[in-house]
Amino acid sequence: MTLKDKLLKESRNTIEDYALRFACNIEPKLAEEARDGRTECLIAINNEHKHILTSPLFISAVNELLEGVKVQVIQISTSQLFPSIKKDVLQASWGDLSD
Repeated sequence: MTLKDKLLKESRNTIEDYALRFACNIEPKLAEEARDGRTECLIAINNEHKHILTSPLFISAVNELLEGVKVQVIQISTSQLFPSIKKDVLQASWGDLSD
């Protein structure tokens, strides 16, 4: 195995482990949002882990772990005064109430 392969495997394992911990920790929050009648939840992305939280591997793993909940990265405006300034957030949604 080359050094490149070892590094890629280590990165992949780290992202998959992070996805598993994230999914376990976010389930109670999603349940709380559902109890409040909501069908989606926005989750802030801290800059320290942005490279993990926005990676396609992380998004794919979390979507698989949270069966039926769609998680995606979206951009929202940070200010009404400057609507063109946006930040990335995770959006977890589980359909609408007419389903």
